Amino acid sequence: MLVLKTRADLQRLVDEGLEESLTLDYKASPALTRDGKGPDELCKDVSALANSAGGQIIYGIEEDKATAKPARVDDGVADAKITREWIEQVLNSKVQPRMDGVRIERVDMGTGKYGYVINVEQSQNGPHQSPDGKYYKRFNLQSVPMHDYEIRDILRRSTTPDLEAMLWFPQLGDTMTVSFAQARELSQTFFLNCTVMNKSPTPAHYAIVEVWVDQDLTVPFAVDPFVQVNAIEHSPTERLLVYRRTISAPPGVPVFKEASHESHTAQIALQLPARLRESSVIYLESHVSAPGVSKHEKYQIIVKDDLLRLVKPGQPRSTISTFDR
Repeated sequence: MLVLKTRADLQRLVDEGLEESLTLDYKASPALTRDGKGPDELCKDVSALANSAGGQIIYGIEEDKATAKPARVDDGVADAKITREWIEQVLNSKVQPRMDGVRIERVDMGTGKYGYVINVEQSQNGPHQSPDGKYYKRFNLQSVPMHDYEIRDILRRSTTPDLEAMLWFPQLGDTMTVSFAQARELSQTFFLNCTVMNKSPTPAHYAIVEVWVDQDLTVPFAVDPFVQVNAIEHSPTERLLVYRRTISAPPGVPVFKEASHESHTAQIALQLPARLRESSVIYLESHVSAPGVSKHEKYQIIVKDDLLRLVKPGQPRSTISTFDR
């Protein structure tokens, strides 16, 4: 999800013209109100995200209805009695069953008022019922009632693993610096970690994990348990090498929600060609499949003067516009 904690973060969305989507909903501050149907509309929109893929609702940005793009950051919610605690109380009392994974950020608008960003994870204990007795989903940038088969699909989430293959640098950060020996065409070897995590209470006993690596990077040697299996061509200029591992229990440890076992993290060794060290964009993807679940995420590594910055899923991609591939 987007990291949105300040007015400047909201203004960046406006400046970049990031459109609404199934996981991003802009609302002007007056839409967050204690009057009339305001609380019920809040519950409807938040529960629709939880019943769908999750996402974010931003109160404090006016939307251009014609383009679905943000028009401007407004002054914030005028009603001082609307607080983070009030929003939580409304959601907890009016939505059934209670939603887990809802996080609310208060944004200081610099006007004495506040905007709010409601971060909603995809629910694993739904479906969630709105105060009007209906179940909603996010569809075509709106919250619409769900069909019976969709409700049944959500019920099955509680009995199906929800896996994610997360890529990260070993230093636990999003940035790192690569080193080049004098006159060498390749950097010293650095590592990319891939950790499989489970958001569902149902453990995964078997999973196939893949990391797709931009062919512009060099893989100097194999690191168990990842092995190269093939290559994928997205376009004539974008070719990704596929590295795969398998998790199986037994003899290994199942992937649990409660904890990540060390065996569920593995590494890929990489080198950066010198021709890319000044300014470039590297493409990566993670894929994980298990019985009843399949998920893939797109990453990027932005390279600038030997500094690597990992751009994770959900983060704005337009920040790369000043770089040349």
